[in-house]
Amino acid sequence: MIRIRQIGQTDAAESYGILPVWRRLSLLFIFLSAICGGMIVAGEALPAVLNVELNRALSLSLTSLPVALWLLIAVLPEYRVERPRRRLIGVAVVSGLAASAVGLPLAEAFFVLDQWLPLQSVFQRIIGFTLTAGMIDAGLRFTVLRYLIYPQALRVRGDAVAYALASAIGYSFYLSLVLVWRLEPTWNNAAIYVLSSFTIQVVSSLFIALGIIESYFSDAFPLVLPANLLAAALVNGVLQALLPGLLSGPLSQAGAADRPLFGLVFVVAAALVSVTAAYFLYSNSERLEREAYVGHEGIDGI
Repeated sequence: MIRIRQIGQTDAAESYGILPVWRRLSLLFIFLSAICGGMIVAGEALPAVLNVELNRALSLSLTSLPVALWLLIAVLPEYRVERPRRRLIGVAVVSGLAASAVGLPLAEAFFVLDQWLPLQSVFQRIIGFTLTAGMIDAGLRFTVLRYLIYPQALRVRGDAVAYALASAIGYSFYLSLVLVWRLEPTWNNAAIYVLSSFTIQVVSSLFIALGIIESYFSDAFPLVLPANLLAAALVNGVLQALLPGLLSGPLSQAGAADRPLFGLVFVVAAALVSVTAAYFLYSNSERLEREAYVGHEGIDGI
């Protein structure tokens, strides 16, 4: 990627007419975790038997919860600022279509992951998910971002994070919808499915965003972007490999998620650690660029 922006413009642009993205991302995680967590705890403490039709309708409606929260928290406020991000919905829609047309068919029909990978050891599952589903998901979402937002939509660093979040929203929505449609889980188990799918895709998307940021805004070494894509695939693989064990069975097997509280704790902890790490790397990169700009100005002024 070729850098076309001037060093030191980020802070001024971020504070003028562009919606801050990290606060919106945090609110989205907080509200989604609270709602899904409340449903999981309620389902464990007060088990209620719903009829099949009502349970299915409630479970399917949960798959749209991340999309609805994202629209309310991150998309609608964009149209109240002077310089909105106008391609968020387009990125989400195309990402969902990519998951439908390429991502899931590759994982199921070509790699046939459900037939052999859940039976392997934890280490083998991590490697297997990383090299298959992880790379497929990360590669497709990066491709969507590369062709829909680069370079016109990248004005400040936060733009890459916002569009990566949009891509994760669309991608995870389709995966959650297919999973809940096929398994017909109870409504509290559907909540952990939706939350875990959302977390896996968003966390890995943050590393994709960091790679785009370093390549576009910082003129980083060319291998930084591929390294971040590999990190995104690895995060995806680790979470997909470890989560089924906490749920006492693979997510692909109906009725396996009989310990959703363990899964809830793991997903929330993984989200907290991963988002904190991504924000630290984001802030550190921004600080280094700011210091480089100050040093450059000092030399010019001598």
